[in-house]
Amino acid sequence: MVTSMMRRILVPLDGSPTAEAILSHLRRLPIRHESEIILFQALPLPPFEDGKEPEKYLRRVSFQLTNDGYPSRYLLRPGAAAESILETAVEERASMIALSTHGRTGVARWVLGSVAEKVLQASPLPVLVARSFPFPGSQGHLESLPIRSFLVPLDGSRLSLAALDPLLHLARGVDANVTLLHVTEPTPYDGRWDPPEETLKEAGLLLRSACIPALVEHRKGDAGDQILKAMEGGGIDLVAMTTHGRSGPSRWVFGSVTAKVLRSATVPLLVVRQPSRATVARFLAAEKSAENPAPQSGVS
Repeated sequence: MVTSMMRRILVPLDGSPTAEAILSHLRRLPIRHESEIILFQALPLPPFEDGKEPEKYLRRVSFQLTNDGYPSRYLLRPGAAAESILETAVEERASMIALSTHGRTGVARWVLGSVAEKVLQASPLPVLVARSFPFPGSQGHLESLPIRSFLVPLDGSRLSLAALDPLLHLARGVDANVTLLHVTEPTPYDGRWDPPEETLKEAGLLLRSACIPALVEHRKGDAGDQILKAMEGGGIDLVAMTTHGRSGPSRWVFGSVTAKVLRSATVPLLVVRQPSRATVARFLAAEKSAENPAPQSGVS
């Protein structure tokens, strides 16, 4: 039985091994017996496709997941794929969407495809996206490599902290470690921009309160390039980043830094488009606390 506290993960599938590859990455996360996986498939609009085969496929995958300790159920809905995925995620109160996309190492980079791109651009929920092709070093045993080492790029804005909220859930209960990365980009513009120290300090406090060790790394150069270099040289298992942070005159929006990292990343990405209610509440509480510090005890 799934409790109200159990997080729901919506996994779009289309019957292909490409789409199903995301399940191997979910098995790397500490979600066993902790989250409900909702398998979903959108059936094409008229002329309608017979739903018997897709239902048979989803039932089989759902049974296998549940039997392995990952509570699962499935849904079928007629409609356009991306729109149906987003609508179902909201209706089912999912906490995350997880999907795979095309991609190889070397010259052939990630090819998102229209469905994955639309979901990443419009999803109000965090999206876990991973390549459908084998990852370097997996030797065909990807599920035996747990996700423990996280990279979180922060641009100095408080909104960039939004990626920490879902990360805290994914890192709970494992021997996790986090690298907080700030990249200073060269700019032709004059002016003052908020220093990153406060954001990095707050991120470090949040992680330490969850007993997750964190390192801070500073780099200079193009944000996308430096994120990829940090990923390649640090044994990173997953990158968690928000798409609407801001640093000086530049913005980290889908189509720029996030898209660049997606095209060349060799590890899964957790993309957060906007902060959750919990994150917003935490921001407001922190600001209120700073404005009204608690009185010290013992003062007459």
